[in-house]
Amino acid sequence: MRKLALLAMLAATAAQAQSQAPPAEPAAQAQPPGAQVMYACPGGSDFAAAFSKEGDLATISVPGQPEVELPRQPSGSGFAFGDSYYELSGRGREATLTAGGRSMRCHAIGRPGEPPRTYQGGGLTITLFPDGIFRLRDRSGANESVDIGQWAQEVDGGVRMVLRGGTVARRVFREDDGDKLVAENGSVLERASADPIDDRFRLTGLYRDSQNGGLFTECLTGRTFEVAPSGAEPDLERAWTEATPSKEAQLYVEIMGRVVSGEVRAERLLSLKRDGACPALAPRSSALRETEWRVIEVDGERPAYDDWRQRPRLRLDDHGKFSGSTGCNSMSGSYQLDPEGLRFEPVAVTLIGCPPALAAGEKRFIDALSAVRQAQLVGTTLDLLDATGKRRLRLDARGR
Repeated sequence: MRKLALLAMLAATAAQAQSQAPPAEPAAQAQPPGAQVMYACPGGSDFAAAFSKEGDLATISVPGQPEVELPRQPSGSGFAFGDSYYELSGRGREATLTAGGRSMRCHAIGRPGEPPRTYQGGGLTITLFPDGIFRLRDRSGANESVDIGQWAQEVDGGVRMVLRGGTVARRVFREDDGDKLVAENGSVLERASADPIDDRFRLTGLYRDSQNGGLFTECLTGRTFEVAPSGAEPDLERAWTEATPSKEAQLYVEIMGRVVSGEVRAERLLSLKRDGACPALAPRSSALRETEWRVIEVDGERPAYDDWRQRPRLRLDDHGKFSGSTGCNSMSGSYQLDPEGLRFEPVAVTLIGCPPALAAGEKRFIDALSAVRQAQLVGTTLDLLDATGKRRLRLDARGR
């Protein structure tokens, strides 16, 4: 079903024209990273995508907008869904959303396809949801507090788990074997079997009414939720009607409520501001792991390639293994990622004979990769540095 309103809005925020993708690799079509995926689009609008179990349909949605259903399209080694006006295509966690010839570069956030994870220790209980939202309860002090917000992995030397919420602007943890979180003060949070946090929170955000009911964009998570037609929802609608000049305007409100089954249940309207606004959220970067990275710079130089297949590629999995291509040979090996940084073990390479120019490029790439000791990730760009801080490799997340 064609629903123009949703992606017309997305296309209006796109920062650049549709990118020219390299030819598709001659391999089987890949699957999206999960059945339900939340995508972050720097410079554009975040959106959710639901992929059918059969793999033949993608449903794109933003709360308050009509859904857009896109059938599967041929795509080589990536995935693609689209029609004559819209297209969602990608590889792994990276994707490009196109509407009317304009595109947004997006990446999956959180851990799509995984269940929520709860950790407890040091008076803290934290639940990480697969769409990049967390819930937190703090009993480490005299008073108990609860918080919600966004979580993300950041790479600056090593990998850190960063939570940004309301009670504390930034909390940083180190992941330990996936079963523990280690706080900056050394306290350890271990995996728990359930989520014991009561989800009643003081929520701030932007409310507006629509044909299908109330919508609430929560400030700390950036998510837009439908508002359940009960509790304080009539108070919100009445305040919005009295305070806003048009149907498209939004009202900054503070409520006490719960997030249940993807909707907000407002229990009480606490305050409102006609001219209030949410603060800007921190940008979300691509994930270091399970992303295909393409080399765009080696030792400060941008190599030119006659064929896109000659561009070295690198992919790190969740189990300490990496794979990729030198531009001529396939490669694989192990990597170490800890608070000291990132290190690649000796690289195993196939022995296909390469033309002199490709052989020289292959040697430069492997030498640079072997010297890596640090990683820095901003947006869709990954910098790999040696022990002196010199950038040896710059890579870009491959979306198609």
